[in-house]
Amino acid sequence: MTNGGRQRGGRLLDSTDQAIIDALAEDARTGISEIAALANVSRATAYNRIRRLTDEGVIRGYSVVADHTRMGLGVTALVLISGSQPDWRANREIISAYPEVEYAWYVVGSADIVLLVRVADTHQLRDLILTRLQALPGVTATETLTVIDEVVHRPVVRPAE
Repeated sequence: MTNGGRQRGGRLLDSTDQAIIDALAEDARTGISEIAALANVSRATAYNRIRRLTDEGVIRGYSVVADHTRMGLGVTALVLISGSQPDWRANREIISAYPEVEYAWYVVGSADIVLLVRVADTHQLRDLILTRLQALPGVTATETLTVIDEVVHRPVVRPAE
């Protein structure tokens, strides 16, 4: 598959795969007939491509894009956590259980973990940081960046041309 495609695990995503992914990223409820028309292929081909992309792990699932503010979660923050390395394995499960955590990344740089959290207000944010996160074993410091405007949220990011 060449056709100006994208590299995927030793293979390329061709324009049909990209069109299918774009359609599903726009609206995961899009019907197979509409996806086939957008990708300019038959329904059977679209169905088989979606199944193959799913089997190969390119498509990992389908989700809802929620408006967190309308759900009562008006404060979004990035929390950078620094600490001692031996404690991170134990803290993975604890952090994963916090319902306020939307994303958690182990990173290399000035922090060891970066969390994307969503809470109702600054009181809940303070409780999460001061009471729970800073009490985790090995945590030596936290830094909090409060989001004031979400500008871009793409469900699928493609490499630049």
